Amino acid sequence: MLLSVFSCNSEPSIQDQMVDNPGDDGQNENPDEGEELSYKEKAFATYEMIQQLYKKGDLYKENFPEQNGDREYSYLWPYVGMLTAGNVLYELGYDREILDKQFTGLEEYYDNRDYLPTYQAYPVSGGATDHYYDDSAIVAMELINAYELTNESFYLERAKTVTDFIMSGEDSRMGGGLYWFEGQSDNCTNGPNCMKAANTSAYAAYVTSKMYQLTNNEAYLTFAKRVYEWTYTTLRDPSDNLYWNDINIGSEQINTTKWTYNAAMMIMSAVNLYEISDDQEYLDEAVTTARSAHSKFTKVTNGRIFYPPNDSWFNVELLTAYIQLSQYDSKTKDYVEVFKDNMDYAWENARNNEGQFYEDWSGNNEGRFYWLLHQAALVEAFGRIAIYENQ
Repeated sequence: MLLSVFSCNSEPSIQDQMVDNPGDDGQNENPDEGEELSYKEKAFATYEMIQQLYKKGDLYKENFPEQNGDREYSYLWPYVGMLTAGNVLYELGYDREILDKQFTGLEEYYDNRDYLPTYQAYPVSGGATDHYYDDSAIVAMELINAYELTNESFYLERAKTVTDFIMSGEDSRMGGGLYWFEGQSDNCTNGPNCMKAANTSAYAAYVTSKMYQLTNNEAYLTFAKRVYEWTYTTLRDPSDNLYWNDINIGSEQINTTKWTYNAAMMIMSAVNLYEISDDQEYLDEAVTTARSAHSKFTKVTNGRIFYPPNDSWFNVELLTAYIQLSQYDSKTKDYVEVFKDNMDYAWENARNNEGQFYEDWSGNNEGRFYWLLHQAALVEAFGRIAIYENQ
């Protein structure tokens, strides 16, 4: 996934995907103080705020206010946050037009090349950029969600096309797994981006297992099991059952950074594989990772348990995983309640005068409040809870 300051020639390191970059101090005032809104209403109110501040034609700006180096439109990664918003709001009963608008804009990123067409990192009108396996996977997830919500064949057929690209990111180097992006794939020999990554591999396992559930194509299931197993055996830290970020092909060194979303996608992939196979081992692995993620990624701040004060979109992926797992594991419902408390606190204590949420939901640091992705994450979070609670 591509942060806005990167161009296709800058070869960003995966470690730079998410970095602390606090903004200037701002006033911590709640624009809707006194209003008692449901989670469903909070999701829509956050979406409306984004329309007012970030919307640009059929697409969105990367940041509000604009940051140094911003291009005309956002990169694909934060745009997919708005695809999620469209799907979630439609599932909650809001107008179908919201979903349609997001997917219409998505086509601006589609590179309809002859070989393995997929979505590129920046709108095609802005020139050629690279094709990221994780970006394509999160797009595929939303195409799948849109298909399940609308039953329109376009979404499933496009998901098949994108999944073909995703699956091309795997080869036998380092025993398997997926590269981060196409430009640093099978011909690379060194450098920080010449590696196999937990995020691409876990997302690929999730997407292909979902595609199997929809199509019964055995090739998807074979791939999902293989890539899940590679990630589990190669990048899992056996001391805590969380996942290291990547393994470098040139040096064979493991980047031991751990992110909430890598845990999330392995939980979600394992749940899918459990549902397909009825193999209890997959569910046990999901539960073990969920327990550890709650223990390792939380700390007490302002007298409350909070998930990490940075990278809120990553954290919301973990919320989504907990919700999926909670139907099989009642303890996971407690973790969802912690997220709800975090979100409630953020609504009251971690927004600025424009209604933008701080990156740190405890309200102690604005962080990169200006980034579209961090705002889209709250539409998803409130929406997921509203669906979870049948609002």
